[in-house]
Amino acid sequence: MKIRKQLQRQNYIRREPKNDYMKYYRVIRRYVMFRHEIQESDLEMLMFLYSEGLFTYWRFRELSNFNGWDVKKFKKMKDGGWIHMWRDKKGSEYRLYEMTRKGRMVITDMYKKLNYEEEISEMPKNNPIFKKGCFSHKVLAIGIRNFNQEVRKRNGLTYTEY
Repeated sequence: MKIRKQLQRQNYIRREPKNDYMKYYRVIRRYVMFRHEIQESDLEMLMFLYSEGLFTYWRFRELSNFNGWDVKKFKKMKDGGWIHMWRDKKGSEYRLYEMTRKGRMVITDMYKKLNYEEEISEMPKNNPIFKKGCFSHKVLAIGIRNFNQEVRKRNGLTYTEY
């Protein structure tokens, strides 16, 4: 009679990731795009410019190569109130531009949500996604509810519906 070797099982320990920013990135990105009526490429450009500080038109053009080439992007973002001139041209100096307060607030708000510091409003008067709308809004609303539950769980808050 043969004796079978018993297979030894390895025990694995599941560790929760320390930084889990990207889990709800799509939900938050779509919410920010809808709320502020901007396109994805403009939002990505704002995220890039957020840490840039002052920049020239040529630096903007260089950065816009990463986000898809659009000749009118600079003018569109300037007219939309996302960037403004910080210093006009004098002599051989370049004009300098920076993000407006509006642009910085959008990215700061997005980071707060990615860090699970803030919930997204579920009230229809504050968030038009929760009004009776199209199918994509209903799907996004489900994602927002799941995100808010995750925020409450991480922050130790409880929520009761009335």
